[in-house]
Amino acid sequence: MYLYNSATHKKAEFQTHTPGRVEMYTCGPTVYHFAHIGNLRSYIMEDVLEKALRYEGYNVNRVMNITDVGHLSSDADTGEDKMVKGAKREHKTVMEIAQYYTDAFFADCKKLNIKRPDVVQPATGCIDEYIKIIEKLMDTGYAYFAGGNVYFDTSRLDHYYVFNDHDEDDLAVGVREGVEEDTNKRNKNDFVLWFTKSKFENQALKWDSPWGVGYPGWHIECSGISMKYNGEYLDLHCGGVDNAFPHHTNEIAQSESYLGHAWCPQWFHVHHLNTSTGKMSKSKGEFLTVSLLEEKGYDAETGKMLVCVNPEWFRPTDVDNLWGDPTKAKTVLGWNPQKTTYAELVEIMAKHDRQLAKQEKAMKAAL
Repeated sequence: MYLYNSATHKKAEFQTHTPGRVEMYTCGPTVYHFAHIGNLRSYIMEDVLEKALRYEGYNVNRVMNITDVGHLSSDADTGEDKMVKGAKREHKTVMEIAQYYTDAFFADCKKLNIKRPDVVQPATGCIDEYIKIIEKLMDTGYAYFAGGNVYFDTSRLDHYYVFNDHDEDDLAVGVREGVEEDTNKRNKNDFVLWFTKSKFENQALKWDSPWGVGYPGWHIECSGISMKYNGEYLDLHCGGVDNAFPHHTNEIAQSESYLGHAWCPQWFHVHHLNTSTGKMSKSKGEFLTVSLLEEKGYDAETGKMLVCVNPEWFRPTDVDNLWGDPTKAKTVLGWNPQKTTYAELVEIMAKHDRQLAKQEKAMKAAL
């Protein structure tokens, strides 16, 4: 089997640390709201990949986290905890919000025939694992305490930007739009491993730690959960492309610094589902869920086809039209999602791919 690797930007033969076994980790939802169809597109693609690996004969151990603490409204460690924000919105406790939207997420997955991962671990259940990792990073000089928080020191790394060849200033936290610079950081891309202070006073969930009462940063959660259930060597890490930086970049930094060896060689990132206003996002206020699609007349399998269809087939404005009226799918895509069989859909996709290959060949010849 050959897979495209987001870390190397190349397609290569898939190999595993233990022959015949795949240790697979997929970043799960932050359960402060319903998952929209852009989120679910990632889980559909990851589900297809896992099932393909099993079909190829691999023994797959797929682990997924549920983020119920520590994910701030900015991925650069600023803003409000998304779980606290959700609890305030609905006048419930954080744990009530977490349980409700975790159940809703898996209900949507069931409708879309997405297999439940072998291990599903809420972030709040692995506090001891995070503390163990942070303690070693502190002891070995990869982390430091400043302003009441524990930070990872990115200056200790020979190579930090794993997924993109950017200059440091291009991704500097202090100059990214809408992000406040944290003056406690030694370097602008250092990130929080453990919070003991925050600009908002009523953080709902806190635990004792060697650095004071507090809570983990978002990035440490996936490393801790993966190491607990996948072991020291991870074969395949999946997630949305928006997680490549800083989340997955930071996962690699802290994991390899803790372990002392390479952690995960193969990365699989799913691109955004775009509309005419850009990528689908909860922060924009309105977003499409499986339930809303059903209200518009789509069944779950139809919606699954639409969110996974090759994005080169239509423009973002066409996507808007599809969600508004199921009958327009035939006009835009060339097939009727309520009548086209799976075999017919495969042939349509193959025909389209052949046309693209022919066009690419002609363009190369013209050059």
